[in-house]
Amino acid sequence: MIRRENSFLSALKQLDFVLIFAVLALTVYGLICVSTATAYHGTNRNVVVQLFGAIIGIVVMIVMSLIDYDAFLKKLWIPIFVIGLGLLTLPLLSSIPAMLHGNFGSNKNWITLPFLNVDFQPSEFVKFTFIMSFGYLLGKLKEDTNRLKSVLLILLFSGATIVFVLLEKDLGAAVVFVVIFVVMWFMAKMSLWYLAGGLATFAVAAPFLWGFLEEYQKKRIIVGFDPWSDPTDKGYQVIQTIKAMQNGGVTGMGYGNGTLTHAAAKSVFPARETDMILGVMGEEFGFIGIIIYILLISVVIFRILRIARSARHEYGSYICAGVAAVFIFQTVENIGMCLGTLPVIGLTLPFISYGGSSIVSLYIGIGLVMSMRTHRQKYYFERDVV
Repeated sequence: MIRRENSFLSALKQLDFVLIFAVLALTVYGLICVSTATAYHGTNRNVVVQLFGAIIGIVVMIVMSLIDYDAFLKKLWIPIFVIGLGLLTLPLLSSIPAMLHGNFGSNKNWITLPFLNVDFQPSEFVKFTFIMSFGYLLGKLKEDTNRLKSVLLILLFSGATIVFVLLEKDLGAAVVFVVIFVVMWFMAKMSLWYLAGGLATFAVAAPFLWGFLEEYQKKRIIVGFDPWSDPTDKGYQVIQTIKAMQNGGVTGMGYGNGTLTHAAAKSVFPARETDMILGVMGEEFGFIGIIIYILLISVVIFRILRIARSARHEYGSYICAGVAAVFIFQTVENIGMCLGTLPVIGLTLPFISYGGSSIVSLYIGIGLVMSMRTHRQKYYFERDVV
């Protein structure tokens, strides 16, 4: 009993409290932004869901940080991958009745949980089940990630997940998975010839892939680089987001005082609590408020990469890199699309945008990284640390 207590206390002491502080600060900031962004609803339901999701996420993060990731993944990396694929089939199965009636455009990337009346988005969680299982696979392959047999296995493993996401017509999530895949394989010493070949293949295939996109997806991509080319339709929400940030100026209009943020009609500022919440942040807390967010999320990313350097196994650093890739890409893409410089592909701003699934999954990612930190000294001889 004493040994278990000592092990528990030792693990707690190994936690990265700077990372935890930054994540909690972002969570509180997100709750504030969601609270003011959804005030026009006349109900606190969104805030309650976000808070409940954050509490669940914090508990999961702490539990995961105390689990030895190596012992866990050695036994369960394949079941974790299979579970991830299974989760991705749920939205597809839920759309079968509509497809039987001839409505093939009804695929969606979320399901509504019965009794709770809360939307559940499986792809948010699968990001991290994929990172865990793919990272372990790369670790098993060791230095052989560029051999033909290994390359085929890597492509099959990652391709299965990406195909399922594409079947859900979730372009944003599919791009995130591709980024995770490339970053993690690159960390595992992917040959630059494969990277160049992949880019060349994409360039050749792009015109054909374009034909498979829905019309609204094509417009969103085009308008993403120039929202004023379609100011009353696909570019409208980006333009309203930019106007909101312009209203805020440097210091913002103050909590609860944003004119567009508190417009009674949803159509005035669409997606203000989800994809376009940066506009809410900019209008009410100004440029300073946006800089505070960028600084906090930068601390999170920096601490994750720092932990990656001291991971007990090489594959632990691959997993940390995959988690960091999620935060970096989603932050850059969300800010870019809110500023009208990148396509609108439906990605949330980490810890800020409303979404129970999103915030719980992000905490899972942090818990996974924290496990690398709390168990880095066990079998320290297993890896040479630079």
